[in-house]
Amino acid sequence: METKLKNKIIAEIKSNQPEVYWDHNDILEKEQVKNIIENGVIKFEEELWEMNIDHICNLENSYLKNIFDEFEKDVEINFDEFEEEFREFVFVNLNFKELLNTIGDITVNIIAYSNYDCTNSFDTYDTKEKETYLYDVFQRVKNGVKLSDYMFEHMNGAYGGALFQFSLKMSLTDFLELKENSNKAKFIKIPKGTQFGFFSSFQGSSSLFDKTTYKDIKISIDGETEYDSFGIESDIERSYNFYDVFGNTEFIENGEICLINYLSVDSPEKL
Repeated sequence: METKLKNKIIAEIKSNQPEVYWDHNDILEKEQVKNIIENGVIKFEEELWEMNIDHICNLENSYLKNIFDEFEKDVEINFDEFEEEFREFVFVNLNFKELLNTIGDITVNIIAYSNYDCTNSFDTYDTKEKETYLYDVFQRVKNGVKLSDYMFEHMNGAYGGALFQFSLKMSLTDFLELKENSNKAKFIKIPKGTQFGFFSSFQGSSSLFDKTTYKDIKISIDGETEYDSFGIESDIERSYNFYDVFGNTEFIENGEICLINYLSVDSPEKL
């Protein structure tokens, strides 16, 4: 085959590569979503490719047949030879992001860890007893959380081993990007109107999550120790989650978290 014709065919192949299209019936299962979060997008995409290899091969064959039909009058080889010659230039687009977008929003929690472990439903807030979980965490969130709302949530729940958390919904792709970049940031900006409360994944119990931040709040991701920090976690990863306790997660609203990396005092960089 002459070089000019071969280059023309290659250009035509590259100009409009075949794609996998996902419909709403292709929504990923809960365990698959957990797999993506725990093991990463790249590994799951590789697994997805292997699971759909027959369909992908059929797409490649159909696409090459269409190209062959278009140039059949100009080539002097049969389809099998044509396929062998040009298959290496076909790259099926798995449309993985499109599949992720069919999942819908997931619940994300910004969880307060402390040197003072956790709180129980019978604990009280006392400014004279500063070495407690309730006191320690409130000092870190009081710029955006009213004490009355903080204690309303604490008192309206029955639990042991509970942790304070902000909760909101976002797309899975936004969450994965948030997790990837969180180790580069020093602060999280929690927007006004974000729900918060106390939740025990240990006992599968919760407060109401009726209260919200009264203004934007910037919290430090890392504290002086690994326990004195905030962690970012999807609700689906927990042994007991909102769905287990409430039967749904419809009461959690959508929101947006801003990661901030302070390179210097005067020059903040948003990630």
